[in-house]
Amino acid sequence: MQKLTEELESWFKERPLWLQNATKRLLEKGELEESDYDDLLKICGSEVGVEFEGQNIPTAHPIPAGSFAQEDHSQKVEISSISNVVGINALNPRKPLSFPEGLTVIYGQNGSGKSGYTRLLKQVCGAKKPGQLHPNAFKHPPDSQSCQIQFKCEGNECELSWDISKGINEQLSAVELYDNECGSVYVIDENQLAYEPALLRLFSELTTASDRLSKQLEGLSKTLVSSKPALPDEYIMTKAGQWYKSLTLPMNKATIEEKCAWSEVDQKSFNDINLRLKSSDPKTQAQAIRKSKIQVDKLIADFRNWESKLSDTSCSEYLVSKKDCSVKQATASEYAKSIFKNSPLTGIGDESWSLLWEQARAYSENVAYLNVNFPNVGDGAVCVLCQQPLSDKTKKRLSDFESFVKGELESAAKIAKKGLAVTENVLKKTPEENLIATMLSASGIDDTISEKVLKLRESIAQKSMELLETEPGKEYSAGLDFDVLEDLVNLSENMEINAKRLDEDAKKDKREEIKKEALELEARKWLSQQKSSINAELILLGKKEKISRAKSLVTTTALTRKKSLLTEELITAEYIHRFRNEIEKFGAGRINVNLEKTRSTKGRVYFQIKLEGNQLGLQVDKILSEGEFRIISLAAFLADVEGHTDKSAFIFDDPISSLDQDYEEKVAERLVELSKSRQVLVFTHRLSLMALLEEFVKKQGLTQNTIGLYKETWGTGEPGLPPIHAQKTKAAINTLISKIPEGKKILDEHGHEQYSWWAKGICSNTRITVEKVIEIDLLADVIQRFRRSITTQGKLHNIAKVTTEDCEYIDTLLTKYSRYVHSQPNEVPVPPPEPEEIETDLRQLKEWRDNFIKS
Repeated sequence: MQKLTEELESWFKERPLWLQNATKRLLEKGELEESDYDDLLKICGSEVGVEFEGQNIPTAHPIPAGSFAQEDHSQKVEISSISNVVGINALNPRKPLSFPEGLTVIYGQNGSGKSGYTRLLKQVCGAKKPGQLHPNAFKHPPDSQSCQIQFKCEGNECELSWDISKGINEQLSAVELYDNECGSVYVIDENQLAYEPALLRLFSELTTASDRLSKQLEGLSKTLVSSKPALPDEYIMTKAGQWYKSLTLPMNKATIEEKCAWSEVDQKSFNDINLRLKSSDPKTQAQAIRKSKIQVDKLIADFRNWESKLSDTSCSEYLVSKKDCSVKQATASEYAKSIFKNSPLTGIGDESWSLLWEQARAYSENVAYLNVNFPNVGDGAVCVLCQQPLSDKTKKRLSDFESFVKGELESAAKIAKKGLAVTENVLKKTPEENLIATMLSASGIDDTISEKVLKLRESIAQKSMELLETEPGKEYSAGLDFDVLEDLVNLSENMEINAKRLDEDAKKDKREEIKKEALELEARKWLSQQKSSINAELILLGKKEKISRAKSLVTTTALTRKKSLLTEELITAEYIHRFRNEIEKFGAGRINVNLEKTRSTKGRVYFQIKLEGNQLGLQVDKILSEGEFRIISLAAFLADVEGHTDKSAFIFDDPISSLDQDYEEKVAERLVELSKSRQVLVFTHRLSLMALLEEFVKKQGLTQNTIGLYKETWGTGEPGLPPIHAQKTKAAINTLISKIPEGKKILDEHGHEQYSWWAKGICSNTRITVEKVIEIDLLADVIQRFRRSITTQGKLHNIAKVTTEDCEYIDTLLTKYSRYVHSQPNEVPVPPPEPEEIETDLRQLKEWRDNFIKS
């Protein structure tokens, strides 16, 4: 480790100053804040000469020696309980679902709510494939999806009021969860490691910082907007125009002076050459016609545009958008009134209020609190309007106002209003009479067509105003006559024909060369008038070039390459080794799979499970059996998450699905082993898994907690005692005794008919309990129905103490309660025993068991 530390210190000394400083801050603080990014941007820019006017440049301190030798910080997170579940699947428990430390089995039949809790925990803690969290599909959608979660972090009691908008909780993200979807991701997909050592996390965070600074620099570059005048089209092919178009760095002052020079001699040459061109000829006349044609074509284009704007379709679309805007504004206003109905003043969300809010925002972000998002509700902040200190209540109200302004309804209203304003501005900009008259004069159009054009212009202005004044929901048709367009098109076509004829009539002489010379001079004169703009443009290009150099300092290539090398040293070999170990622990060594590193990008490393000898290149899930698929996915999951230094909770949902007996036993043994150092929660409906876990727990001298989940009339996920067949014998007998008062009450209040139904149930459970007493107590737990192994060590001698009286007592009791369960003949039905008789039998059974265990 010492060698690696020295190597890293040397490597970082060769990196840009901003990266060294970012590393120092991350090592000291653990994360970068907004102020850190502001400082790092300035440090990065100042390295290449980017200027930050009026701002101090922070000092870039080096990384202290030995900083990379820090140990990975670990934490232990355990979930204590889940309660107050609202709007999540069909879950509606009235009691909290509490989780003790160590190994806890949450047992329930299908539909009891196990999957609902798992889906909830995937959203809160995060998972490889979290999926979506739906409400109860058979009920009206709730207003929220939320719950309360009690948990421990480093032994400290914590409480989380969670709703779906909050997403993954940072502290509970240390909890790892395995289910079927997670298993599929591990086996089929390419995966990034869930855990990284602190050193590699540092490189990931530096990569994130690099990307963010790159975006900030790009944003800074976009603020530098060119004000260079556009080059007139006629100068594009001139030498002066070509130089102007290709302005770039480096460019010295002498070159600029030379290119932008315009002397008296140049002016005299320009005047002389223009005199030579003023003589009348066909070519000049053709150009004059084409100039007139340009004005006619502009009129055609303008009127076609207005023909489209005032069509019935466009009018209808405008009125629909006008109505939509009104509805959305009213909806947003009503929503504001509903959520701010208790505010001291009314009108929140109205146009005047919104204008006040946005002006307050501008003052806050541009004057009062630079670089702080509005509203500023931090410590020491004051109201930007009254400049009084903000109380907690006021801070919350301001935050609620901002949430409303940025909310979907208000946003939709603003977008609709903005879109409508754009359309209305277009409709208001009708053709100006003076401009149309000028165009008519320049084009030489006769009086008849000119009169039609002016009349159409007046109609357009009138109809546009009528349309703007039309109420939403009403229909409007402009009904304009654009027949004059046909006259204008014919006129334009005739102008082009005449101009072509004049071109053909023109004599071939040096006029073209003279014109080119005149155009070049004209372009040079124009260029001389842009000298100050050119100098400003070169300054702007210089700033952009420095920003571009700063962006080269925040590329992630070096970080990615270095992290990839560190990953090989710190993760890849260790991760693959853990995977092989897990495969061996599960007894799955015969499955020919390998875990291979596939790629690394942006400082992130990816792995994928591959099958040896897979010549067809098929996906792993297309070849492995379901059981093999499940055991490989469990191995990959544990190899990944066991790399943590954390000892936080592991959650498993039905981990033995599709597994045979051998694999079931290995998985159960591994879960018990994991529970020695962390909380392990197992959701299952398999009695065989419960039996196996109990067996391994006993072997390890540990304890197992079992919780039952039930589907009730009010919803699923109701926690309680496990079913009788899942309880230990002592607990099962006590549970049955506790039910006797209930039977007495039914008999007293409703009589034998209803009591008989209750009695059949408790008789059945009594029979089940007697059977468990035979297995666990009488036969010393040597053999069980859901356990394959026969365990005799330390137990077999206990069978020797069984007497004939014990056998007769148990046989009599089992026979008695079996007859109440089996079908009865209609002629001579066997009535159920009275509550007192059942209670006497159960207490005698309890006494017998206690005495038998002690003997």
